[in-house]
Amino acid sequence: MQTKFLIAGIIFFLLLTGAGILVYMDLHEKTAGAAKNPKETSSSSKSSSSGSSGSSTSGSGRNVHAGEEFPPIYVSIVTHIEEPPGNPDYVNSEETFWKDRNGLVSFADMLAEENVKYNFESDWNLLLAATKYDTETDSTNGKNFLRYLKEDLSFEVDPHAHEKKYNYADVAYLIKQLGVTPSFIAGGFIASPAEDAKVEYFQNTLQGIRYPSYSWKAEILWGGGTGGHENEESFWVSGIWKPKDNENFLVDDPRAPLPEIGNYGNNWDGLDELLELQKEGKLTQGKIYTIAIFTTRNDFSAAKINEFKDKIESHKTDTDAGRIKWVGLQELYDLWLNEYNAESNQLFYTDVHPTTSTSTTAASASTTSGTKANCGDGICDAVEKRVGACPADCS
Repeated sequence: MQTKFLIAGIIFFLLLTGAGILVYMDLHEKTAGAAKNPKETSSSSKSSSSGSSGSSTSGSGRNVHAGEEFPPIYVSIVTHIEEPPGNPDYVNSEETFWKDRNGLVSFADMLAEENVKYNFESDWNLLLAATKYDTETDSTNGKNFLRYLKEDLSFEVDPHAHEKKYNYADVAYLIKQLGVTPSFIAGGFIASPAEDAKVEYFQNTLQGIRYPSYSWKAEILWGGGTGGHENEESFWVSGIWKPKDNENFLVDDPRAPLPEIGNYGNNWDGLDELLELQKEGKLTQGKIYTIAIFTTRNDFSAAKINEFKDKIESHKTDTDAGRIKWVGLQELYDLWLNEYNAESNQLFYTDVHPTTSTSTTAASASTTSGTKANCGDGICDAVEKRVGACPADCS
């Protein structure tokens, strides 16, 4: 009897030992494999995250906003600084550079004081000028203005390019040369007509034209519109979706790689309209609603900054109630992934305004929306400003 127990114990010990050896060998092989291919591990870590790079468009699996009575409206403030001609040549005018640079810093400081977020998007010329002139300035804590926006004010910095001389990768390179990591947001591009559209273009990794050793790839789209912003109302959308292709920018395709963040007209009038729809219960619960307030260098004077501040403060009640949320574009994208389960939504301006026409009649001084421009009333309203009508009012 004792012999049988002894034999059984030996067999049991051998089985345990063999299993341990197998487990050890399996773990050793996996560890060795990971060491041989560290890039594969890094790639897996990136794709499993919905963090700041925007590399993943898979949702969180839950929509935490489904039961809200008043779907919040996410507001982003965006500035574009354009290239010459038609805009200042900062590279060859240091005086103009400092004038607009200091105005920009004053505008950004005001936004920070008001606790709202900001996306700064510049074409190449201002950035290249900054590499020449902007060093150790007291008003920005001894940093160039771009580092100050990013590091001290926690604002977002995105490339923006018309790609006449410098492409998006070149602009991203200049941002990096100023000490800031560029975002992966394509800040403005042509979406129509289809033959000029860049939706599919941004699906590729771009190599610099001026700086060919540098590459950049978009992961989020913002500001898709028409060339010259003509007849653009049909592209005014509140929400986030995935444009299918160049021919079908406004068609949502969940299989498409890049999301577009809609801007719904880029102005305060659009925000007030969305707030009215919200209060009337006409916004769908659990859906994301977006708008941008668009600014340029012309908004950086002291008077314009104060006007902008007054506009922000006039919306304080809705902000405090959570009906408005001021967000950066990357932050908004992350919210869409994590809180809205990456569920697409599109509220079209033309659905809210079904009589909107895209025809223009020069003789009647109509705007491109078909709405009569009130020329001569001394007010440069949003539509007049966008389409260039009534220069006497908008000078």
